[in-house]
Amino acid sequence: MANQIQKYARLSIVIVFYVFVTQLSAQTGTIKGSVVDAKTNEPLIGASVLIEGTSLGAAADLDGNFEIHNVPVGTHTLVITYVAYKPEKKNGVTVKPNEEAILKLALTPDEYALEEVEVVAQANRESENILLLEQKKALVATQAVGARELSRKGIGNAEAAVTQVSGISKQEGVKNVFVRGLGDRYNATALNGFPIPSEDPEYKNINLGFFGTDIIQNISVNKAFSATNTGDAGGAVIDISSKQLFGDRALSIDVSGGINTSATNKNFLRQDGMDYFGFSNSTRPSTGKYNFANSLDPSEVKLPLNHSYGISLGNMFRLGENRNPLSFFVVATHSSDFSFTEEKVKNTTTDGTVFQDQTGDKYSRNIHQMILTNVDLELNKRHRLAYNFMLIHVNDQYVGDYYGYNSEKFQDSETYMGFYRRQQNNDNLLLTNQLNSKWELRKGLEFNLGGSYNYVKGLEPDRRENYLSKVNETSYILTGSNRQKRFFSTLEENDFNIKSNVKYQLKDRFSNENSFIRLGYNGRFVNDDFEAVEYYFDALSGTFPIENLKLDDLYNQSNMDAGKFVMVEGDPNTYHVSKYIHSGYVDANYQILTKLTANVGLKYDYVDMTVEHRVQHTAPGSESIVKNYFLPSVNMKYDLNDKNIFRLGASKTYTLPQSKEISPYQYINISFVSQGDPHIKPSDNYNFDLKWEFYPSASELVSLTGFYKHIKNPIARVDEGNSAGLLTYTNISDYATVAGMEFEIRKNLLNVSNADHTKLNKLTAGFNASYTYSNLEVQIANTNPKNTQLEGAAPFLTNFDVSYQLQNQERVWMTSLVFNYFSKRIHTIGSRTFKDIIEEGVPTMDFVSSYKFNQHLSVKFKWMNMLNPSYKLTRKSSTTDNKVILNEFKKGQNLSLGVSYEL
Repeated sequence: MANQIQKYARLSIVIVFYVFVTQLSAQTGTIKGSVVDAKTNEPLIGASVLIEGTSLGAAADLDGNFEIHNVPVGTHTLVITYVAYKPEKKNGVTVKPNEEAILKLALTPDEYALEEVEVVAQANRESENILLLEQKKALVATQAVGARELSRKGIGNAEAAVTQVSGISKQEGVKNVFVRGLGDRYNATALNGFPIPSEDPEYKNINLGFFGTDIIQNISVNKAFSATNTGDAGGAVIDISSKQLFGDRALSIDVSGGINTSATNKNFLRQDGMDYFGFSNSTRPSTGKYNFANSLDPSEVKLPLNHSYGISLGNMFRLGENRNPLSFFVVATHSSDFSFTEEKVKNTTTDGTVFQDQTGDKYSRNIHQMILTNVDLELNKRHRLAYNFMLIHVNDQYVGDYYGYNSEKFQDSETYMGFYRRQQNNDNLLLTNQLNSKWELRKGLEFNLGGSYNYVKGLEPDRRENYLSKVNETSYILTGSNRQKRFFSTLEENDFNIKSNVKYQLKDRFSNENSFIRLGYNGRFVNDDFEAVEYYFDALSGTFPIENLKLDDLYNQSNMDAGKFVMVEGDPNTYHVSKYIHSGYVDANYQILTKLTANVGLKYDYVDMTVEHRVQHTAPGSESIVKNYFLPSVNMKYDLNDKNIFRLGASKTYTLPQSKEISPYQYINISFVSQGDPHIKPSDNYNFDLKWEFYPSASELVSLTGFYKHIKNPIARVDEGNSAGLLTYTNISDYATVAGMEFEIRKNLLNVSNADHTKLNKLTAGFNASYTYSNLEVQIANTNPKNTQLEGAAPFLTNFDVSYQLQNQERVWMTSLVFNYFSKRIHTIGSRTFKDIIEEGVPTMDFVSSYKFNQHLSVKFKWMNMLNPSYKLTRKSSTTDNKVILNEFKKGQNLSLGVSYEL
C-alpha cells in the first residue's frame, strides 16, 4: 500500500509540473520584432514594448529583439519607450491565432538628450532582466545576480549574494561558500575577470563578505567550465563585476543606522588597539621588554550602534571630433557592525566522555572601508580602455569570555573549572589595480590585453589569550603551562596577472556572429610571505576575582622587572610560497545547425608551486608541486525554440591544495588546532552538466540542471581525534563522487501598469532548490575504511523570495521577504574511531522594505535574521547513538534604517 501511495504521489507531481509548464507556454498569438535607433539602426537594449491597456509587454534583448506571447487575437496598439528617446505608438497591430506578427520599430532620439543617447546602447548589467537575457544568449551555462536584485532582497555583500544561487551555501564558522558540496579550495574568485588572492592564510579565496553591494554591478557564477576559465576550480568560478557609470552622471549619498538585538542590552566589550576606522596598532614589544602597545583589559561600549555611510559619483565626458566617451566613477563607503553571541563549546572522547564543556560570551565587531575607482574610455566605437582601482580594508575583532570545564586546559584546578578570555583581531587590506583593453583590429578580428596587480596584507596583531583556573566560587589563579600568551602574525602577498587573447570571426553557413576561434594566454605570478611570533608568560602567584578582572595590573614592566613573571619570545614560524601558473588555450564557437551551437576548447596549464617553511614543531623544509595539465572542455547549446534551451557541458579541471594545507604550520583556535600536510596531492576533477531552461518571458525562468563530478584524490579536513583537537588536511580517498539536481523558477505573479508606465502593481516570486549526493570511502591512517559524504555538502538547499512593488508616478514602495534553508551536513570528517562532526540544518529569513519619495530621496528598512535560529555542531558517540552538541550559538537579529539621496 505504501509503495502504491508513493507511486501515485510521484505521478501527481509529474502531472502538476507538466500542467504548470504547459499553462506557461500556452499561446493565442505572438508579437515579435526589434527596436532600433531611427537614425543609426542600432539596437536599443532594454527598450520597453507594451500592449496598451494590458499588462502584456517585453524588454528588448541585447540585439534589440523582443517577443510578446499569449497576446489575445485582435487589433492592438503598442507603446514603445526608451531612456532619452521620444516615446512612440504603433497602431493597428493585428494578431491572428497561433501566428506571429513581426514588426520593426524605430525610435527617434530626444533632441534635448543627445549626450545620453550615446551611452544608453550599453546594457545595464545591474538589471535582472538584462542579466537573464545574457544568460539565455550565452553558450556556456552561467548564472548571475545583479545589483538591483541585491538591493531588492536587502543583500549586504557578495557572500550573501551567491548563496541565493541554486546549489550554493555558506558554512558557519568557515569563510566563503560551498558550491555543489565543494568548499573553498574547489572554487575560484575573480574581479572583473582577473583572479584575486585571499587575505587569510587559512583560505584559498578572499572572503566574499569583503565586497559590499555598493561596489557590485553583478556577480556571475560559472559552474560549467570552458578553456577561458581558470583551470584551478571544481565547484565554480565566481566573478564579481565592479560598478561602472551607467548614464551621463551620478551622485548618491547613503546613510544608515541600526542595532543587533543581542548586542544592545549588553555592556559590550571592545578590545584595545584599533582606531575608529579599524586600523590596528600592530607594534611588537622590544626584545626583553614588556612594552606592548595594547591593553589586556577590554573597555565597554554602552550603546553599540551599527552604522554605515557612503558616497558614489561619476561623470561622462566626450573627447575630440568623434566625441569619444570617457567616464569615471568613484564609490567610497564605511560601515561598523556589532554582534553578540552566547556560545556553548563542548568536546568529547570517542566514547562520548566530555573533557570540555564551556559557555561563552562573544562580543564581535566588523569595521569595513572600501574605495572603488573606474575610468573607461571608448575610441571610435571600436576600441576600449578600462582602469579599475579598489581598496578594501576590513577589521574583524572579538572578545570572547568562556567559563566552565576543560580537563586539558585547567589542570591547575581540582575541578578542572576555569575562565578563558580570547581577544582576536584580523586586520586585512587589499589593493587592486587592473588595466584592460579591447582592440578591434579590423572587422572580425579582435585583440584583448589586460593585466592586474594585487597586494594583500593580512594582520592578526596582538591576539591575547589568558586562562584562569577556578579555586572556589570567588577566587581564581592564573593557569600555568604557557596558558598566558600574546600572538602576532603577518601575511603579505604580491599577485601579478596578465591575460591576452586574439579572437577571429569564422564564417559559417548562417552568416551570423556566433562562430569564432580564440587563442589566448593567461599568466599568474604569486609570492606569499607569512610570519607568526608568540609570546609566553609565567603565571603570577595569588588568587584573583573574575569580576572586574584587571590583567594590566598583573602583567606589566614593573612586575616583570621585579621577577614576578618571565616573558619568553617564541621562535618565529614562517613560510614563503611562490606559485607560477602559465596557461595557454584555444577555444572555438561554431554554429553547427540552425539550433545547435558548440564550444570546444583545450587548455594547457604549467603549475610550479613551492612552499618553504620554518616552524617550531618540525624541521625546516620545502615542498613543491610541479604539474603539466591538459584540460579539454566541450559545451553545447540547443535552442529547441525561442523559449526552450538545452545545454550540455563536460570538462576537466584540477584543484591545488592551499598554501596552508601544505605547510606544517599549526594554527590554534578556541576548540581546535589546524595543521597542513606536506605530502598532500592536487585533485583532478571531471565535470558533467546537463541543463534545460525555459523562458516564459523576458523576466521569467524555469530551469532544471543535473550534474555529476568525479574527483580523484579529494582533499578534506579531518579530525585527528586527539585531546588537542587537531584538524589536518589530507587526500582522504582515491576518489569521490558528487551528483545532484538543481531546480529554479522566477515568476511574475502580478504585473499591471498603465500605458505611460507611471503606475505599476507588481508581485514576483523566485524559488530554487538543489539536491546533492556525495560519497567517498575514507582511506587514512589509523582509521578503518568507511563511506561518508564530502565536507560541507548539504544534501538539500532551498531559497525562496517574494517581492511586491507599488509605483505611482515617482513614488515607489517595494518590499521583499527572503527565506533560505540548508539541511544538516558534514562539518569535519572524523578519523580513528571518531564519528563525523555534523552541522545541523538552519532556516533563515530576512525582510526588506523601501520607499522612494521622488527621484532623489528614498528610505530602506531591513530586518535581517528574523528567525534567529541556533547554529549547532554535533557528533555522536562511537559506542552509543547519543548526540553531543559541540558548539551552539545564536547570532541575533539585525534591524536597520537607511536614507539615500541621489541627484
